[in-house]
Amino acid sequence: MQPKFSAALDRPLILLSNREPYEHVHRPNGIEVRFPAGGLVSALDPILRRTHGTWVAWASGNADRTVADDVGRVMVPPGDPSYTLRRVWLSESDVEGFYLGFANSALWPLCHLFVSKVDIRRNDWESYERANRMFASAVVQEAERVGGAPMVWVHDYHFALAPALVRPQVPDALIHQFWHIPFPPPDVFGILPVGVQHSLLRGLLGNDLVEFQTDGFAWNFMDCVARTLPDAQVSLDQGVVHLDGRQTRIGAFPISIDVAEWQRLAALPHTVDVCRSLRQRYAPRDRQLVVSVDRMDYTKGIERRLRALEHMWTDSPERRGTFTMLIVATPSRTDIQAYAKLERDVLEKIERLNDEFRTLDWTPIVLVHENVDADLLAAVYCAADVCVVSSLQDGMNLVAKEFIACRTDRNGVLVLSRFAGASDELGAALLVNPFFIDAFADTLAVALDMPRHERVERMTILRDRVANATIDDWLDAMLSAAEATDQATDRAAEGGAATL
Repeated sequence: MQPKFSAALDRPLILLSNREPYEHVHRPNGIEVRFPAGGLVSALDPILRRTHGTWVAWASGNADRTVADDVGRVMVPPGDPSYTLRRVWLSESDVEGFYLGFANSALWPLCHLFVSKVDIRRNDWESYERANRMFASAVVQEAERVGGAPMVWVHDYHFALAPALVRPQVPDALIHQFWHIPFPPPDVFGILPVGVQHSLLRGLLGNDLVEFQTDGFAWNFMDCVARTLPDAQVSLDQGVVHLDGRQTRIGAFPISIDVAEWQRLAALPHTVDVCRSLRQRYAPRDRQLVVSVDRMDYTKGIERRLRALEHMWTDSPERRGTFTMLIVATPSRTDIQAYAKLERDVLEKIERLNDEFRTLDWTPIVLVHENVDADLLAAVYCAADVCVVSSLQDGMNLVAKEFIACRTDRNGVLVLSRFAGASDELGAALLVNPFFIDAFADTLAVALDMPRHERVERMTILRDRVANATIDDWLDAMLSAAEATDQATDRAAEGGAATL
């Protein structure tokens, strides 16, 4: 289907993200091109191809410099070059301070309300500032190269300072930013040093439009601005912030998935074969299969999921042997101490539970602790009787939507945390509070015992919801809002009303 947002891309497009869409790595037989996993890359790559735009990102491949020019530019995709990838080189100390440090040891836990894991260090903040200046400089250089008045689309929490750095150097640019993760309320945001709070908020208000996953996160942001920046004028009902003679619009744009692609993967003969094999191995006869798919991250609630399973098998021994828990947990940020500890704790807990509850023909928990391709994930989703998403805090969580998209049989039950952004859209799931272990176990029991007619009824509602809010709809909504913001700014400059 042809996307609907052509009018929003009249300007040259420059996209800024931490992750690059193509990564070059040295292999024994030469240089190999890798495509980093993730729905965002697959969603945005076609737009860059179609518009012949520019993607600015961190050069993470060990052969990236070999194939790029002196500035860091390389045409992509390989074999069909249609847009420019502008790579930014980070030193090991930059990665340590900017990425592993402030971005993922301070901002990430802060935004996910894990205040005990927030680690703020002056050197990390300085590295974050320096990296944002580097990336902003690259964006400015690319804007000068392409000419005109570009649309600069910034992604995520790595670049909170970049919009305000780009703004004065490219005054005619339309700048907007999608903040993928939660945004914390003022009391939590206030944990940051006052100067850091001001810098982050003013940096984000360098945008013409800031996009969040949910209304709640958008309101949190505006509340933080109202309480932190006394010279800002905030209109919560209109979603507008005025500061320093400029207007920034704030909105909610829940991200989604390529529904058609996940349905295609689910229908592949290989997927069907793997699905059948998974059920034969882990759910023979009347046994059920419960699955979860996460990064190994403390925000995903993996430990509490294990506690709920232990509670169920201890208090309801008749449940033992009736289902197998398949946990797909891909490695993540193992250079950060909190993640390394989580990995150790989860592995030890699974080993202990298996030792305690296993029987001759049943292993309670199966862990897949490696990166898994999308086609195998589709098979896991198709094989499941129940899919559990137990995030303790999540911007959206696309696993829930991937599971729904794959269930073309309209079967299967989704157990979904109330603290995942997806719960705002997917009310037909069984919503659960993962902090309440007894209730978590009870909800899992309800899912396992749910009759087929109710499973079909709930899944039908969920599938209709996801089918009507795809990744293309997300892109269309944001880029159309950016276009409307642009037009409103033009009218204001001509003396008209600056409203949407």
